[in-house]
Amino acid sequence: MEYPLQSLRSFWYTRFQGGLFLLALLTYGLGDAITAALMIERHGLMREGNIIVRYIISNFGISSFIEIKIWFTFFILLAPFLILFRSREPNYWMINGYLASFIAGGTLAIVLNLQAAADQSLILQPEHVILIFISLVIILTNIGELIDKMTTPVIISYFFCAINDLSIILKFMSNIHEKKKPDISG
Repeated sequence: MEYPLQSLRSFWYTRFQGGLFLLALLTYGLGDAITAALMIERHGLMREGNIIVRYIISNFGISSFIEIKIWFTFFILLAPFLILFRSREPNYWMINGYLASFIAGGTLAIVLNLQAAADQSLILQPEHVILIFISLVIILTNIGELIDKMTTPVIISYFFCAINDLSIILKFMSNIHEKKKPDISG
């Protein structure tokens, strides 16, 4: 395999997917958990509609709920990477569709939690957000699968991406160090 010699475009494909993963983790995991905690703090535990969330918070506390939500989200977002790791079929855009649906679902959950915390009328009912989220997972992963069948993006591994980042940082630090040295040549 000639990963290091692949195109710069491939490098940015990997970066884009990593950014989607991080954004999905921040919205669906952290953002939803923190805004749910805020809403519960202002209006009480019974305002939370999810029975599982109420159980976790009442038995383990809000900080444990936030931690569990972040870990759960991390593993749910990591699942397609692990499942499709050995697949010979291209799956880049399908995974991107999966991640984008979590970003949209997390954003909607954040908005609803903030509206509930501020005692505003909700733009959507929680059941509608769940329906939208599930629909987006199905629709966006299918669209991604169709795009993957029509194109074959060449993606380098995240390991080689990290190695490339490390080499860029080391070159940058070396250049700064060289500029700080006094010129003693003459």
